[in-house]
Amino acid sequence: MYCVTVLYPNAPDARFDFDYYRNQHIPMMLELLGDNVLSTEVRRGLQAVDGSAAAYLCLLNTKIRSPEQFARVMAEHQELVLGDIPNYTNLQPIIQIDELL
Repeated sequence: MYCVTVLYPNAPDARFDFDYYRNQHIPMMLELLGDNVLSTEVRRGLQAVDGSAAAYLCLLNTKIRSPEQFARVMAEHQELVLGDIPNYTNLQPIIQIDELL
């Protein structure tokens, strides 16, 4: 099993609309990815252990069956997916695919 991890690094001028992300962007992505998705989890970064600002404002973990299928969907719909990012944030996401051990 695999997991797509999307991290939005925190920054002093960060803007992130969690309502739009959860109610618009994530449902759009789930529809595009179809049955490749096993589960998804959105997390809001609150703080570091020492009480300072969280390193990441938002974290997304989506368990998938096939990283190849994920890559095909992302390549096919790149314009749509990337074009939606300014609707909810001014941050540049970091995206990686992980193998669950």
